[in-house]
Amino acid sequence: MKNQVPMEDLHTFIQQQMAEKQAKLLARASKKITPQQGLYIKYRLKCVGVSGADIALELGCTPVSVCNVLSGKSHSQRIERAVASKLGYPSWNEMVQHLRETAA
Repeated sequence: MKNQVPMEDLHTFIQQQMAEKQAKLLARASKKITPQQGLYIKYRLKCVGVSGADIALELGCTPVSVCNVLSGKSHSQRIERAVASKLGYPSWNEMVQHLRETAA
């Protein structure tokens, strides 16, 4: 009986674990964009005078790689970071979350 944990502590522990798991799932899901969001991002890039080809040239990758990220088909932290930076966001996740908030 010495090793028994009070029920309140157990309940708090379980809640904390569930909250951490939800935060991880949200962080993972927030990176994903829909093709429609990708088109909007491309439009916003065009408005600031930047194309996918410009980003590809700057990063030393192919325009197809940038296009795949902007269409939601693949992920690249370098490309995502560059796109977010060009649009004035500190991170890709914040940009995607902002897109979702404004679309709702």
